[in-house]
Amino acid sequence: MAPEDESIDARGVSRRSFIKAAGGALVGSAAMAGLALGTEVEAHATADSSRTLNSGSPEQVGMSAARLADVAGRLQDRVARGLIPGAVILVARHGKIVLHRSFGVRQTGLPDAMTDDTLFDLESNTKVLATAIAYMILVERGLVSLHDPVAKYLPHFATNGKGHVTLRDMLRYSSGLPIDINLPGAPDVNQVPSPNALWQLMEETPLEYPTGTQVEYSDLTYRLLGHAVEAITGQNLQQFARANVWSKLGMSRTAYNPLDHGFAVEEIAATGPGSWNLRTGTIRGVVEDDFDWVMGGIVGCDGLFSTARDIAVFLQMILNGGAYGGVRIVSPSTVAVMTADQTPQVTEAVDSDPISNLLFTHKGYGWELWTHRFSSGGMRMTPGSFGKAGGAGTFFWVDSRRDLFGVILTNHGLPVPFDSPGWAAMLDAIGVYEFFDGVVNSLNSEARD
Repeated sequence: MAPEDESIDARGVSRRSFIKAAGGALVGSAAMAGLALGTEVEAHATADSSRTLNSGSPEQVGMSAARLADVAGRLQDRVARGLIPGAVILVARHGKIVLHRSFGVRQTGLPDAMTDDTLFDLESNTKVLATAIAYMILVERGLVSLHDPVAKYLPHFATNGKGHVTLRDMLRYSSGLPIDINLPGAPDVNQVPSPNALWQLMEETPLEYPTGTQVEYSDLTYRLLGHAVEAITGQNLQQFARANVWSKLGMSRTAYNPLDHGFAVEEIAATGPGSWNLRTGTIRGVVEDDFDWVMGGIVGCDGLFSTARDIAVFLQMILNGGAYGGVRIVSPSTVAVMTADQTPQVTEAVDSDPISNLLFTHKGYGWELWTHRFSSGGMRMTPGSFGKAGGAGTFFWVDSRRDLFGVILTNHGLPVPFDSPGWAAMLDAIGVYEFFDGVVNSLNSEARD
């Protein structure tokens, strides 16, 4: 017997409020608008699901062309000063792309000009663009419940008293697991265990804090979530997300292991070296994170490559309430809860510096939520804005109240070491705060209010 159809409320509570639509798709019922999400649910529910991205002028959408030119000019200056090799930026409002520019080079030391359609190693942006959206789809189809124990799909995960940890705990970064585990054998690649042995080791990892009591951003949890997708569907994340998200949205330049999918190395921005020193020098076309490279490059936490335009389509789908060009990916109510605060246990005190903001502040399902202190989305977004940081220097943020988003992709590469000073230095080199504050400042005064 097929599982009952499920939806998700603001606290992750399962509700049978989905109905089958034409073609077998599942959409949220109007009753979901009564959830305690206020106008956010209504905004998503009334969004135009047929909207697609088109080029437009800043003035058409209440923005200043001069101020957007200043945003681009400041980034060009950073590239000229050698703070980053190159970048691609994109800004859109009301479905109109008002800024899409490329700067610098794809690889340091080569006359390899960055272009608007360059693919970037997205690292942790993967968590939203592949893993979290996959689980939202699986919940809507009744194939899983967010309250299912992870051990239902990965039985060995129950080791060391983790049988109670649920998919929801993992998706909202509150499972109790650490940020990651050490990669055994590194930096000698010949001493690193096989992927199967590493999966076992990851599943056996004990909890670091009581489940649900705090937030701790974790590559480990999302790597395991991706592994569970394989157990649930019989497909890896590449196969599932491509069939159910990317291909439906026309995201044809989005892939794991892009060199295996017809992309030339020249189309891809370079990074390097590897995070565990398994690989030195330039890395191009394969994931920079050594742990995920060892696992084959298709994992839940990192590994996806994409372009600013493809990411923009995904973000517009979210702003449209889960659909794009009339093609529905998830329901408006699921978008609302995916981007809502799922971590009420967190206090403002943890937002004490840039790395703490990434690791310990409020989260949705996959998404980071904007805060007024050290969010990588800057200081000027409205409460309820959401986004995602990628460790090699890629960021996107959505201000749904203003129907606005910005994307900045760079080939800075992972900070080495990846610690508090390294993370702060990368944010400063890219000018992340300056970029997103500049985007908001480009709105006319009525749109900013």
